[in-house]
Amino acid sequence: SLPSPSSLLQKLRETSSESILSTPWPSRRDEPFRFTDLSILRNSQIIPISHPPNPSRISAINLHTQFPHLTIVDGHLVQSSEFQKGVYVGSLSGLAPDITERVSEFVGGFDGGDLFWSINGIGAPDVTVVYVPEGCRVESPIHLGYFAMEGGSGERMKVSNPRVVVVVEKGGEVDIIEEFSAIEGNDDQCYWTNSAL
Repeated sequence: SLPSPSSLLQKLRETSSESILSTPWPSRRDEPFRFTDLSILRNSQIIPISHPPNPSRISAINLHTQFPHLTIVDGHLVQSSEFQKGVYVGSLSGLAPDITERVSEFVGGFDGGDLFWSINGIGAPDVTVVYVPEGCRVESPIHLGYFAMEGGSGERMKVSNPRVVVVVEKGGEVDIIEEFSAIEGNDDQCYWTNSAL
């Protein structure tokens, strides 16, 4: 587990750590995984990416989108567009006090998630928050670009755990687009982006 920059993140880690002890790996007998071979994950040494990406390599990322966007590299929010007034998009640690209480209800919520939800909760370096206030309609979709930069090889599987919480108040509207990519030039590396939205 990674160190926690906030008490909300620490609570998420503790809840996830307790949950993971009693949650088995899914098998092909579980309907959602009937056609999914998880042996590469089960047989690899899973290593969480614990540090922010190298800033000099972030400039190589080119997110081709016409929409407002968030760029998340190895689980860390590294850049975002400007959003309309009242809409908060950023890290949990930068959240204004008046919104923190409302968002905190959902950071560790959804008890009873699967094994991957718990792994994400233990290893998420921070939580990216999208908050849309009451009656606010976000005109353009928000594009979430997840990039894998630090990879592994052979028996060592690097895992990033981006966690995004979207809170839309009554009468609010927002569309979300997710895209997953690896950084060009790392084609011979193995990546596991274990995201939770």
